[in-house]
Amino acid sequence: MRLSFILAAIPRQLYKPPTLKVLLATVFLWLLAYEYCRHRYWRDPHSAFFNDRHVYDWKYSLHREHEARRLITAHNAPSALAEPVKAGANPLICAVIVTVNRGTDDYFDASIGSLLAGLDERERRALQLNIVFADTDPSRHPSWGQKWVNRLADQAGSYDVSRTRLQHLQDLEQARNFYEKGVFDYIHALNSCQATNAPYTAVFEDDVIFADGWMAKTVKALADIYHRPKQTPWIYLRLFYTETSLSWSSSDFAYRNMHLIFLLGMLFSFTILLSIRRLRLHGHSHLHNTTIIILTLLSTPCFIALTYMIGKYSLMPLHGVVEMNAHGCCTQGLVFPREQISGLIGYLVERNDGQTDALIEEYADKEDLMRYALAPQQLQHVGLKSSRGNPEVNTQSTWAFWYEENDPGVLGGEHQGLLGDRDVRGFLDGR
Repeated sequence: MRLSFILAAIPRQLYKPPTLKVLLATVFLWLLAYEYCRHRYWRDPHSAFFNDRHVYDWKYSLHREHEARRLITAHNAPSALAEPVKAGANPLICAVIVTVNRGTDDYFDASIGSLLAGLDERERRALQLNIVFADTDPSRHPSWGQKWVNRLADQAGSYDVSRTRLQHLQDLEQARNFYEKGVFDYIHALNSCQATNAPYTAVFEDDVIFADGWMAKTVKALADIYHRPKQTPWIYLRLFYTETSLSWSSSDFAYRNMHLIFLLGMLFSFTILLSIRRLRLHGHSHLHNTTIIILTLLSTPCFIALTYMIGKYSLMPLHGVVEMNAHGCCTQGLVFPREQISGLIGYLVERNDGQTDALIEEYADKEDLMRYALAPQQLQHVGLKSSRGNPEVNTQSTWAFWYEENDPGVLGGEHQGLLGDRDVRGFLDGR
């Protein structure tokens, strides 16, 4: 009876000064928070504030592309510069980039240039760079035969296979059978690093832009995994993932129990407000029944709803080496420990065709292997036009949405700081 009386009195109480002030303050603060969120979280693809108008604009990627192009141009001049530093006798990572002719949408030069631009001499000596031209007629590729390729890469070439195998690859190429040829190319890339005896193999696609300091951060991540007290077998360290795959899901307690979160939030607010009034704390004189009901039933759920609207990734961004046994996409940049390479190659040979990233995940599930990711992403997938004929909507979703907010000065400072890290120095110097 008392509750019904209070509720019936609410319309009259709304126009009284204390209650009206609370109501107006709630509306004002919520609109202010909404406007902040609209300007802050527009890059999150799962945020209610997502705005794709400029989300695919190059910002930091453009800065790195300019650095990459300068490096490539300097080493493509007719007269060679001073001999560039190359891999040492015992590299830590063998990185292989598989590239195909993309017509006018060519990102390959920028991919290689950004991979190398800014590397410290110790980093470069710890990095074996292999380039695989994966066209059956490599002369079709605009970078084939360019001076910079042999000057900067440790190894560059195309298929070294039998005539029968080459003919089969040509047939796959003509039929645009990217599933079988893609798997073959990935196996070829992994095999190209086996002779180096590098403890880690990294496979990159040819339409990415690397962030400054990617090598040092990758080495630090590998050291962190290596030093973990409980060594769980793992298949790869992911250097690229997309926030598109990291939305709220039924596996999240806060999402699965959303109604409970709202209820607990309102109950908590109601309890705190009543306690303030009963204890006669400062401001208790304004806490009339109607004010408490407005703050409990209106203000609290509105701000909880706004929190959900921000998006999961923006609320809980990833940092450092994190487990990513699900929702990892795609194959833009994966680092494999050497002991897992032969098993993976065997599985890919057995399956023969399919989506390479899906096959790697199948193998990891089958062997119960851990998958890691390094956050934030160390490279951007700039190729919004697929070389495999995928729809543009799919390639657009394969994007690191916060990558473009990187600050060159901040990343440069982090890079220099990591070069002095004991673990990084130890790994670069051969552990």
